[in-house]
Amino acid sequence: MTDIARLSLSEARRSGRLSEFIAQEEARSIGSIDRAEFDGLLVKAVKAPQSEDQTSRSPLPGGSTGKRTRQGTGRRTSR
Repeated sequence: MTDIARLSLSEARRSGRLSEFIAQEEARSIGSIDRAEFDGLLVKAVKAPQSEDQTSRSPLPGGSTGKRTRQGTGRRTSR
């Protein structure tokens, strides 16, 4: 049995060989996906990019950065 290297999706995109990748996967019995199902999966997987003026710790519209802080529940002692 000959071990044939499979073309990855990322390589197919880089090299402009998407048609070859599709044929390869169809030959492996990987069927088509329903467009609505695919779009739903994309929504779950892809996050919207942040605007240029917002960093990961910029305040949200409510003023919170989303960062949790530790609340002191024990007694504090001073030395």
